[in-house]
Amino acid sequence: MATFGPRSNQSPLVLLLLGETESGKSSAGNAILSGRAFKGKTTRSCRRNAAVLGFQMAVIDTPGWMPNSTTPHWVSKELGRALTLCHPGPDAILLVLSISSVFGQDEWRAMEAHLGPLETPIWSRAIILFTHVDQLGHLSIQEHIQRQGGTLQWLLERCGHRYQVMASQSSMTQFHVGQLLWKIQKMVEVSEQIREISCRVRTQLGVLNVRVEQQWNTRQQTYDNRPGRRQEIGSGAQRGTDGLRPALSLILLGRRKSGKSSTGNMILGREEFQRDKKTIQCDAGHAEISGWSVTVVDTPGWSLFGQAKPTQVKREILKSPLFCPAGSKVIFLLAIPVDSFSEKDKKAVETHVRVLGDGVWGSCVVLFTYGDALKGRTIEHYIKKKGRSLQWVLDMCDQRHYVCDTNMSDPTQVEQLLEMVYKQNFKT
Repeated sequence: MATFGPRSNQSPLVLLLLGETESGKSSAGNAILSGRAFKGKTTRSCRRNAAVLGFQMAVIDTPGWMPNSTTPHWVSKELGRALTLCHPGPDAILLVLSISSVFGQDEWRAMEAHLGPLETPIWSRAIILFTHVDQLGHLSIQEHIQRQGGTLQWLLERCGHRYQVMASQSSMTQFHVGQLLWKIQKMVEVSEQIREISCRVRTQLGVLNVRVEQQWNTRQQTYDNRPGRRQEIGSGAQRGTDGLRPALSLILLGRRKSGKSSTGNMILGREEFQRDKKTIQCDAGHAEISGWSVTVVDTPGWSLFGQAKPTQVKREILKSPLFCPAGSKVIFLLAIPVDSFSEKDKKAVETHVRVLGDGVWGSCVVLFTYGDALKGRTIEHYIKKKGRSLQWVLDMCDQRHYVCDTNMSDPTQVEQLLEMVYKQNFKT
């Protein structure tokens, strides 16, 4: 069994158990805490503490949801209350699945319905905990996962392929608990390293933020003082159906040669970004478009073949929101050219978008560039043909997508894009 040292800050390691009814959450909690901490059917979220293998542990058990029928409203309330018991937040979220149960589309939809309202990042700290693993017989856990099919495999991808098994037999349980805690410790260490790096980067960006503000104010002042601008302002800005349209900031993300700079130029209606040179740092341009005040931020593209420096690209992506005017609505346009999209592309997207935090997906739109390459086919046909890797990205973006032809200067497609991203991201 792995050996552990106590956490340096002596704060408890907080684990949140989530899952269906009869999935073995309470039994797993008891196994982790080496005692009868949780008893009977769980109807209220509760927290129990204990010292385990050198750790101060806190485990929060929760009521289970129903996979194939309507779950009582009080269960959702208790799941929300569980987060308050995790203060300042769970170090790991254990999604408990019983080996004896099937995990298909219905089970996923039930899980999604209950995880969605929880106001905490889920997937960056989620681990699947397979319970009752002694019922596998001669099957390995990998064979079980393969037999369960695509839905479970997709869930594993969302969790970064982190999982642990736990047997019901006491002879193996302690060994499995040791494995679980080792995996959680490694996950927490990586998360803390990422936070430290982010803090250092944000500190360095403090001075840059001031410079960007100054640069933006200078640009805006120059724009407002151009000939004819006063008359334009005096005659009143164009209005949408709900009054003045809000300021939009569009941050372009994507791999090299994905058409980001061309898209930015198409939106702004001018050659703001150089297309024949590699983008190595963030740049921004502004325009008034059909009543919208639009800022476009171009970012360096990542490479699948080592032609870009990953650390530099991530640093530039992280600071891209600093180029957005205060108060503007920020939308991330993920440029994906209509050509090949592989599992390698998917992993690169996940790695680089994650730099901005889990919440970025809620403001992300897939922008299919070079739409003329469809040659009369529908985008739905293209998406289906490309398979699970592209579908995963679209699922993360809640299916928000738009097709544009970056080779065609058409104000209509720009206006349609602006209307679409606004309505699907911000309109209530």
